[in-house]
Amino acid sequence: MSIFKSLVFQVFFFINYIYCEDFNLYGEAGQAYALVINIGHPPQKLHVLVDTGSTTLAIAAYARKDSNIYFHKENSTSLYNSGKEVQAKYSQGTWSGTLASDFIQFPTLPTVPEVRSDLALITKSYKFFMNGSGWQGLLGLAYLPVAAWGDSVVVGSWLDFAEKVNGRALSFELKLCGSTSPVNATHYGNLRMFDDRNTSEAGEYVFRTPILRKRWYEIGVLAIRVSNSTAERERAANETRDPNDVDFEECRLINAEKSIVDSGTTGIRMPDAVFRRVVGELRSSARTSNTLVLDEFWYHGEAACWPEPQEWNLPSLAVDILASEADDRFFTLEIPAQSFMRVISARNKSASSGSVSEFCYKLGLEAAPGTVLGYTAMEGLQVLFNRSAGWIGWRESSCGPAARTSGPWNASGSLLSSCGLDRSLPDVNVSIKAAQWTLCAISVVAGAVLVYLLAPCIKMFPVRRLPRSQQISLSQAALVDRDTT
Repeated sequence: MSIFKSLVFQVFFFINYIYCEDFNLYGEAGQAYALVINIGHPPQKLHVLVDTGSTTLAIAAYARKDSNIYFHKENSTSLYNSGKEVQAKYSQGTWSGTLASDFIQFPTLPTVPEVRSDLALITKSYKFFMNGSGWQGLLGLAYLPVAAWGDSVVVGSWLDFAEKVNGRALSFELKLCGSTSPVNATHYGNLRMFDDRNTSEAGEYVFRTPILRKRWYEIGVLAIRVSNSTAERERAANETRDPNDVDFEECRLINAEKSIVDSGTTGIRMPDAVFRRVVGELRSSARTSNTLVLDEFWYHGEAACWPEPQEWNLPSLAVDILASEADDRFFTLEIPAQSFMRVISARNKSASSGSVSEFCYKLGLEAAPGTVLGYTAMEGLQVLFNRSAGWIGWRESSCGPAARTSGPWNASGSLLSSCGLDRSLPDVNVSIKAAQWTLCAISVVAGAVLVYLLAPCIKMFPVRRLPRSQQISLSQAALVDRDTT
């Protein structure tokens, strides 16, 4: 009876948790957070991952072996398919397809109107869709041109099209809460969109980091270290911090390629030397607490399973981030073990002799050339992406793991120069416009030469009216009102 009561309580807690919080994001273990999307007329309901690490809205348009849920392009009367090939390559997986345009609407984002937008129709993929995944595509929210590409083709961003229709810049907030209990591997969250005229909540974000380069959401990550919570509290009480806490050599290593905030990535990625130091300290701490975890778990991405859920007695991970107000200031995200010791499955198996349970975990930290703060670093926090103002705000959340923010702290000098964060990158939009004008000029000159050479022959052909072209510009189509289609 006690087991039954416990299950009833968990179900009640789960339902209350979901509906009271009014979440619109969900995902299975290791699959990021998905949002409901309506595409085309009549609308087709699908699910897309919310990805701040790319730009393209890409949708499966073919049946896969593990799923027959996809966008049926022949059923949309409003679809324009250009037939132009596009492709994309991610850190894991690739896909290819065609550039198209259709109406996009998000039922759980009432402040954002339906808009015609570019999208990529995926017709072939490799290791992009996970087996049994509950999503059929990707909603990229980064800046251009971190997108799919093709010959003379750029897939426009849904967010850019929405901003054009809205007439104002849009910001968005991610509130990622993780799983609702230790025995549930499904995670939940909330995505909200803000008109920049109505971002009164921006004032609640005390800790802000500048977006250094507007391609990805690239920021300055100064350190990734195992936190000494007692020392952190002492520093906070004294309202000071030892400037030597910032190891400039390691800081330059962390940002040598780039450091980005990417909700489409699960774990926290860091250079190999930093990874080995951090994991070595966590491994030593686990041994001290008499928790037996094999090296395959720590260093090789293998899962570890137990018959009961684990309460990790491990220190938190501290991530120091450049602050917006001055380039010698920074703040700290303190990420608890519950976040980076990730549950990947939680199941109860029925056996003839009784109930057999299995709870499996994977380490949410990885070694990689570039630094990535995946959604592991965002759970338990609310993160506001202010695209027009060029900053990302962080604050503690009312749900999820007990993540903390602290600071600001002062460094001994300029963090931008000491960490190599002041390197220049050509403005992407200016580069694109320059290339477009160059191509335009070349086309005009070539056309003039061709007309000059063919002028004597043109008068020999009879003049007749040509049929109107059926091709449209996808970028212009995004601004077409629904009633005109």
